[in-house]
Amino acid sequence: MANLIPRDFIDRLVSDSDIVSVLSSYLDLQKKGNNYVCRCPFHEEKTGSFTVSPQKSIYHCFGCGKGGNVLTFIQDYEGLNFVEAVEKLAEINNVTVPRESGSNADNYSNIYQLNQVLADNYLSALKDKKNKPVVDYLKERGVTGDTAKKFLIGYADFDQRELKKKLIDQFSEATLLKSGNFLKNEKGIYPFFRNRLMFPIKNSTGKIIGFGGRTIDDSMPKYLNSKDSKFFNKSRELYGFHSAKQDHKFDFFIVTEGYMDVVMLSQHGIENSVASLGTAFSISHLQKLFKLKRKIVFCFDSDEAGLKAAWRSLQFSLSQVFDDKTVRFLFLPEGEDPDSFVKENGQEAFLKKIERSMVIETFVYQFLKRGRNLNSPEDIRLIIFDFKKIIATTKSETLKETLLQKFTKELKIKKELLLTQDAPQKKILKPLTRKKEKIDFDNQFCLIIYLYENFSQIIKNSTKSFEDFLLNTENDKLSDLRETIKSISNGDQAHKELSIYAKAMMIDIHLSDEEALNEFNRATDNIRLEFDKSFLEYLKELANTRELTAERKENLQKLLNLSDNISVQEEELIKFLNTYA
Repeated sequence: MANLIPRDFIDRLVSDSDIVSVLSSYLDLQKKGNNYVCRCPFHEEKTGSFTVSPQKSIYHCFGCGKGGNVLTFIQDYEGLNFVEAVEKLAEINNVTVPRESGSNADNYSNIYQLNQVLADNYLSALKDKKNKPVVDYLKERGVTGDTAKKFLIGYADFDQRELKKKLIDQFSEATLLKSGNFLKNEKGIYPFFRNRLMFPIKNSTGKIIGFGGRTIDDSMPKYLNSKDSKFFNKSRELYGFHSAKQDHKFDFFIVTEGYMDVVMLSQHGIENSVASLGTAFSISHLQKLFKLKRKIVFCFDSDEAGLKAAWRSLQFSLSQVFDDKTVRFLFLPEGEDPDSFVKENGQEAFLKKIERSMVIETFVYQFLKRGRNLNSPEDIRLIIFDFKKIIATTKSETLKETLLQKFTKELKIKKELLLTQDAPQKKILKPLTRKKEKIDFDNQFCLIIYLYENFSQIIKNSTKSFEDFLLNTENDKLSDLRETIKSISNGDQAHKELSIYAKAMMIDIHLSDEEALNEFNRATDNIRLEFDKSFLEYLKELANTRELTAERKENLQKLLNLSDNISVQEEELIKFLNTYA
């Protein structure tokens, strides 16, 4: 049975938390009227549009649209999953998280316990005299005993029969197989890792979720990692992250290419390095690191493969670099990696290399000009062609400007040329009215949510038909509105974690009861006119029962007169309204 966190505890925890106090530990909030404001931590902006309402216990950014409650903020800012965010908020409030049994949630505690037992056994295996070649290998690589203990580096023997017997006494066969550490054939279960140097991999909370295994001979594959699962995802996890996030000595993370790089840097007092798990560094990894520190230094080999890996990292970094967030690129001398360099030259020399690492502007220029002749007009055109692709994907206006300055200076060409398209792209023209309609729909969604939350008794007699339509439609454009209305109607609290709810609660209008009802009918009619194919029949039913008021008829007529590209249903509706009295 899985251990669940009771929903009522989560709701009380959020309700009891002072959102201003909690967010102030992360942000520089300034009081403005009844609210608090600052520059948004989730996007680049010059003036603060990130607003916190202590009365409503929500936040909302009017620039990027991010919003929610104290729990969603901790999730987004620290890069935690929901349960981790609950535990973090509980820690801030100095309360204990209760657990209850349930059968609908995954429970990986047995997996974590199994992995810990395995890691301890792998480490202990180094004391066995028959494994002296493994210990000699580690010594040759410069790994001390203390470092091996710190990272739980161990050895998975080829013959693990005794270990398997020990594990079967403690864990079920299902747990052994689910962990990915064991496989099964017609002869029974057998270990996935054999004859390998083992590196336990921890998640952000310090639980061992998988392993990386490296051969110490010529066996293939040289590196082998645990397979992806619900509790181990290589595209999200990073080797060494749990330790690196606790480092307060440096204001940056170092991204390396290997586990041994992380281990050896740590042994030399540099505790802020991580490595991807046998896959390319991803945007999810970058976002995870940017939650905690504002600078990331990529350290790659200086060969062609290393340059291409660095270029891939740069390309997805361009959408994440803004304000004081930045990335740099360090290429060590040929044949060197962080492991070998820091062993030979020491901490100080490596940190000096970090200080002299390439900024984005320099790396982009150096990469694009390599193999090209700057005296060749043709090569200059090719550099400019590739540069325009980079500018197009760069989100930060400041970074765009510094890139333009760099290339203008180096190539001795006008800035305007770097911004001009050689051939105009064909554009699909969209009617301006349609663009305006989309914006209006977003506002209509927020207005309806606001009315549901503040005038529920006034509009309750008018909500049934709209809710029937909303809950039965599968239109993706209405999914956020549908989820929010469903939660409010059911008396749940889940809607308070949604950005659209936070935005709606920032509406500052004063309505009478009559005005609130009229606004509800107007907004819902607007939405149903666009998305509900049976809306005309609904209005005819209202007309037959004399419930279609003159004011509602007039609002519908105005709405239809402002529309372009009238549909068949709308034509019928116009005729119907013109004849209805």
